[in-house]
Amino acid sequence: MRNTNSRSIINFSVKRQMQIRIFFKILSIILIGVGLMAVVFYFFSNREINSSYRQFHIHANNFLELLRPTVFLSVFLALLTSVAITIFLPIRIAGPLFRIERVIKENLANGDLTVRFILRKGDEMGELADALNLCLESIGKKIEATQKLADDLESRLADAKGEEIKGLVVKIQENLQQFRVR
Repeated sequence: MRNTNSRSIINFSVKRQMQIRIFFKILSIILIGVGLMAVVFYFFSNREINSSYRQFHIHANNFLELLRPTVFLSVFLALLTSVAITIFLPIRIAGPLFRIERVIKENLANGDLTVRFILRKGDEMGELADALNLCLESIGKKIEATQKLADDLESRLADAKGEEIKGLVVKIQENLQQFRVR
């Protein structure tokens, strides 16, 4: 029997557009690094070999010694460039997550449901912010409806009609049952 909550290691259908964007960003970093390595390697290894094949074999030991530092230099430069570019990739994800976390801690934790998550255009967490905004709007409407019922109950308590009060109490309980707190 398979658990319906189990997760697949590779699932390309979840947030497909985000996965494609991140894939192409990482691929471009790799290609830039490999391209830089190839250019440096080509530049340093494009030396003219003596015209005679025999002389090439005589100098082959020196040619290999020339290529070794070139390979190391090109790999080092490619790695350095890739790391420098890669530093900026997580910022597009971590920055919006930081802003969302800050708003949750500073506003939502204190009960302020009027706050909305506004991210920059193109941030990777835009859909998460939109979903949170929709959730806050829905919760706010339900709380407003419950508050209105509580206000009606308070005003009718002054008149003290038992049936109307029981009906309002039932409606308030129904509204409050929409929320799970434990």
